[in-house]
Order: sequence, then C-alpha cells, then structure tokens
Amino acid sequence: MTAKTTHTKTTHTSVPVVVGRPGSPWYLALPVAVAAVTVANLVLLGLGHLFGASMTHPDPSGAIVAVEAGGVVFMSAVPFAVGAAVAVVLSLAWKGFLRLGQVVGTVLAAASTVMPFFAQTDGGTIVVLALMHVTLAPAVWFGLGAVRRRALAG
Repeated sequence: MTAKTTHTKTTHTSVPVVVGRPGSPWYLALPVAVAAVTVANLVLLGLGHLFGASMTHPDPSGAIVAVEAGGVVFMSAVPFAVGAAVAVVLSLAWKGFLRLGQVVGTVLAAASTVMPFFAQTDGGTIVVLALMHVTLAPAVWFGLGAVRRRALAG
C-alpha cells in the first residue's frame, strides 16, 4: 500500500500585521465602561435582595431609605461619566490627563469603599454597597485605559 503525502506551502512573515489603532475611541470605550459598571451594580443589588440584605440605609435627615435600581443606575453612571468626560476633554490639551484620570478615578473609587461601613445598616447591605464602590475602580481604569491607548497611538 502506498501512502500519499500532501505538502502545503506556508509562508511566514516576520512583519506584524497591524489592523488598526490600539485602544478604543472615547465614544465607544466610555459608554461600554459605564454600562458595565451599571449592570454589575444592578446585579449586586439583586444579589443583596436575594441573600436577605435589607438594602436600606439612613439618609442625612435620619429617615430610612431604600437602595433602589434608579439610584444605583444614577450613582453608578453619572459620577463616572462626568469624571471620564472631564479627563477626555482635558486630554485634548495634554494626553497625560487620561493617565491622571485613571489614577485619580481609581483611587477615589477605592477610597469610597469605606463609606458604606459608616452607614447604620445591616452587614449584608454594607457589603453589597462596598462591592458596588469596588466595581467602579476597574471600570475607570480599563475604560480610560482604552481611550489612552488610542490617544497615544496617534
């Protein structure tokens, strides 16, 4: 019996093929990051309810208020969107504002995780609210990082 051998011709190139600029434009990266952190926080809100956290806290006047989906969406999206927009606009003058925005935004998000621990509420709610603050840190870092990579590429 004779074995048939087929040969395929392969070509190798040492030059990398560049498909496009790295990173993402601000009008794509930032809405995706805002949506990601908002969805993550809504999932955390649902898990808090599912696992029996009261999801209530006292407001400054002393009244007990519920943590609701609308408030979670607002508090997840608006501060991040405003801060990121400021960093993007300032980066038109100096691209370093994007890295500065990454660092400052991530540090502020991480620092804000202690705020729920001062709320007079149950432990489950405290943990969920703290985790909601934690989700903002990677969203800020990676969202502005994508914009930064794009800006530095040309």
